[in-house]
Amino acid sequence: MDKFEKHITDLKSGKEIALAFFMDKYGDALNFFAYKIISDKQACAEIVSDAFVKLWQKRMDFTAIQPLQSFLYRVTQNACLDFLRTNKNKYKEDQSALLELEASDQDIMKKIIYNELVQLLVEEIKKLPKQQAAVIHLAIMEGKNTEEICQELNTSSSAVYFARSKAIATLRKIFEQKKLSLHLSLFLAMCTS
Repeated sequence: MDKFEKHITDLKSGKEIALAFFMDKYGDALNFFAYKIISDKQACAEIVSDAFVKLWQKRMDFTAIQPLQSFLYRVTQNACLDFLRTNKNKYKEDQSALLELEASDQDIMKKIIYNELVQLLVEEIKKLPKQQAAVIHLAIMEGKNTEEICQELNTSSSAVYFARSKAIATLRKIFEQKKLSLHLSLFLAMCTS
């Protein structure tokens, strides 16, 4: 029995430690996923918390990790769509953006794979020196530009450029060792451009 099967069994038997395991495993990735849709940190935190409450309520329905993972992403996506619909004046989302988000199961699997790559990235970002981690987190995870990062960290643009360059170089090296360099390079290029 692998660790996921054990945690699913524990979840089904009502052990809260199993729920904590899945929260640790998927919480950051789900927050990132939700933030990319609605760009509201507080709402994202509530949406992800609600997703885990729903997981707990439906815990008897899961026997494998894939359906559980898909469930979490689908619940999070649907809650984000509901949030955008109820706040459409505030966020001025057009109907085409909402329709694009109403994805098929195949599209949700692509998003899960993308977010698993993000999760790997988050784990490695946490290991970077403090300044590099802060800069790369703000740039990639929150989508902030250099000026916004300078203001938030109270630093110069040259310090931001240097920290970002060092962080990206370190991350590329780490992911080359993990044989993920092409995927990460594409991801980093997409996020930092």
